[in-house]
Amino acid sequence: MENDIQFNEKELLEKVEKAAMEGAKKGSGSGAAKELIKALVLKVAIPALIIIAVLMFIIPKVSLTGSIKGIFEVDKPVEDRDLTIENHGFLGYTAADFAEAVLKDRTQLRKLNVMSYKISDAATITVEGLAKLKMFSKNQIITYHGTAVYTIDLSALTDDCIILDESNKTVTLMIPHAQLEPINIQAEDMEFGDVEKGFLAFGSIKLEPGDMAKIQSEAQAKMEQKLLYDNISAEADRFAKMAVWELYQPIISSVSSEYRLNVIFR
Repeated sequence: MENDIQFNEKELLEKVEKAAMEGAKKGSGSGAAKELIKALVLKVAIPALIIIAVLMFIIPKVSLTGSIKGIFEVDKPVEDRDLTIENHGFLGYTAADFAEAVLKDRTQLRKLNVMSYKISDAATITVEGLAKLKMFSKNQIITYHGTAVYTIDLSALTDDCIILDESNKTVTLMIPHAQLEPINIQAEDMEFGDVEKGFLAFGSIKLEPGDMAKIQSEAQAKMEQKLLYDNISAEADRFAKMAVWELYQPIISSVSSEYRLNVIFR
């Protein structure tokens, strides 16, 4: 019986020592965990809280309903601070931005005079006499002067005429070619030379109103052919580009000073 009691006491002591050793191990692990948590707080949690505080200062209005609304809006501007943020700073410009600026002023969407060109030519009037013989005929040279006016019609511009190139910071405007307006030759713009007469021809050459209208029409046709032959329309197109650039570049710059206007023909 005594041996049994001694055996039981010895067994009990061994169990107590084992339990004490396990407790010591657990205590050591708990201290390491505390050190790890402390390091995480210092290196992660505190910097995260600082970042959140900064964001709350920069972004004053955030919806807490699950979606962010009005991130770049404020109810009242802070004194001495400009909190206006342009969308273009984030999203860039669109062709519509420039189209609206170009097309909104209807006073500029008109027929624009781009070039005036002085032109002269001459014609000979012949009045045939008896039997169409030269001795009875009379001739007179008429020199006529006119002004060729070239225009472009800006009223035809639409949104489709504006092309935006964000990579090169250019706005391309497509315009119509310069067109020649009807040349109006007035009587005061005509010079009548001396009448050349056959030795049996007498008197001056009298022109009826219908004759003058015919002369003016023929003179206009000759002038148009001369302008076409001399390729004056190409010069008018060059002036058209210059005139449109000078007119619309300031408007493009008012939208963004970074963009430049390029003018082409459609």
